[in-house]
Amino acid sequence: MTDYHNPVLLYSAVEFLINPRIEEHVIFDGTLGGGGYSELICEKISATSKLISVDKDKNALEYSKNRLKNWENKISLTYGNFANVKNIVECFGFSNITGIVLDLGLSSYQLNFEDGFSYMKNTELDMRADKNSSLKAADILNGYSEKELNEVFKNYGEINRAERLSKAICASRNKMKIDSTGNFISIIKNEYGFKSNVPVKFLSKIFQALRIEVNNELGDLMKVLEEAFNILVTGGRIVVISYHSLEDRIVKNFFRKYYYKTVISGKSLNILTKKVIKPEYTEVRQNPRARSAKLRAGEVMVI
Repeated sequence: MTDYHNPVLLYSAVEFLINPRIEEHVIFDGTLGGGGYSELICEKISATSKLISVDKDKNALEYSKNRLKNWENKISLTYGNFANVKNIVECFGFSNITGIVLDLGLSSYQLNFEDGFSYMKNTELDMRADKNSSLKAADILNGYSEKELNEVFKNYGEINRAERLSKAICASRNKMKIDSTGNFISIIKNEYGFKSNVPVKFLSKIFQALRIEVNNELGDLMKVLEEAFNILVTGGRIVVISYHSLEDRIVKNFFRKYYYKTVISGKSLNILTKKVIKPEYTEVRQNPRARSAKLRAGEVMVI
């Protein structure tokens, strides 16, 4: 496969990530995906620098292992959750890093070939990025209480009157198990009286909410930002590309928390992106999935 994933804002992300004032880097790519960021990073860093690339999706690791085989002297690929950045880095013999990049979007492969991520085809309701984890989307829809479902859709999908959807799910599962995306979409369609297709924006929010809950996406994001800040060297950089308001709000609030006017434990964060970076029209035209991307970057300082 040649189009496993099209990395969004690739050149901007890597330009912000690599501090030219640092000669020897230890960089952490927490979302390896199809290897696009990792490949460009390897091209840009020195021969003695190191890149640690992580993904919890083993399909991504298998694909990128072949793509990046010419960079074996610089890169180490490993299965894992980027939220555990400190432990992963220590496993490779390092106590600090000079940069971390996180592309929080789904890969094209996940949307096209892995069960549950896309509402465009009828598949099992899985949605696990890490197939070793136990919780599936079907478990949520069939096992969560009405109150718990309401919290998921309200907090992670920002669905208006989320209780209506939750009640419809509970009523439907009492008759038949909800076990496929097609089955689930039918419930939504019937409840809201859509005569043709359910509006894409509405479906996207619902599927987003389930995916966040299945993969603990927001909790992992908060954890990785804090851990990364603690192990970044002076001049080390954080680059995050987010795709919806919940992610971006966490990143923005994190940057504000450690902004250089508020020194914490002797370290602070200089915000490199005073205005959020968005893809240009040409990139969105070539890759429509990039349209909602927002890039934020910061550099660790000691005052």
